[in-house]
Amino acid sequence: MAQHARFHLVYDGPALVQHQMDVRALAPALLAMGDLVERANELFNGSHAKVSVNVHASFKSGSFGIDLELAQSLWQRALDFANSNPVTGILSIVGLLGIGKTTCIGMVQAIVWLRGRGVKRIEPISDGVVRLYVDEEHLDVEERVLQLLQDYRIRRALEGVIADPLSKEGIDTVAVVDQKAQQVLISIDRTQAAYFKAPNPEEETLQTDEYVTTLQVLTLAFQDGNKWRFTEGGGNTYFAVVLDEEFLSRVHLNQEQFAKDDIIKARIKRIQRLTKDGLKADYEVLEVLEHRSASPKVQLRMNFGGNEERKPPGP
Repeated sequence: MAQHARFHLVYDGPALVQHQMDVRALAPALLAMGDLVERANELFNGSHAKVSVNVHASFKSGSFGIDLELAQSLWQRALDFANSNPVTGILSIVGLLGIGKTTCIGMVQAIVWLRGRGVKRIEPISDGVVRLYVDEEHLDVEERVLQLLQDYRIRRALEGVIADPLSKEGIDTVAVVDQKAQQVLISIDRTQAAYFKAPNPEEETLQTDEYVTTLQVLTLAFQDGNKWRFTEGGGNTYFAVVLDEEFLSRVHLNQEQFAKDDIIKARIKRIQRLTKDGLKADYEVLEVLEHRSASPKVQLRMNFGGNEERKPPGP
């Protein structure tokens, strides 16, 4: 059993008078719409349900229809019922996004209300509803709408659907239309495009740890913050800031001869951060404990006592 939601996404302006749209503007917008709905479904349903975005072939009057479909198995429905974990249907998802018929304020409507202003305070006011405060104004939205507003991937996809096309010459308006009801659900013009630019996400430090390991030096640097390039072997290569001032001083004064590919045993600090591009890690060399040349030693077998029997020469 599947649930369906269907609407028309309309781009309008002088460039579309002939009911044609540059594929370089259209294709990214369609892909962004797919990313938008799929990410919202992932936020609310995880792996419990999948959603597919299909484009109907009829492009009339400068508009095109997008068929959104949420399909889930009966077995998954049984699991959801047993675990009291209901799936958020596609009709609810497009309503929360603000691109479908709903009696509640969706994400798109909240962004228009914010007008690029920062939220000063968020206050829970009832079960599943929060109040957003901006200056002397406030707006009540579902917690799930707030979740969408705060998700960078959602905001970046929405930018691709609205702000990016409106930046193209000759496209002045983006609208979502319910053709069956002959109703315009949302309409965004060029003057509002900046509201839909994705804000820069806040970087979050997830973990900081220290450990002792053996490193091989690939690149030495005594400028730009003393960032050296190391490898732990096995393809794990990274840059790290060397903070051991005593070690650096010995190297500068030629009290310690150092060369590329040398080996050090060091105490390392690793800081893992969640950024808009995913998980990142920064490394610092806090203390160099040992240093040796990378040149392997040859094991010599020597007989100084003369006690070992000499084997007779071969024939």
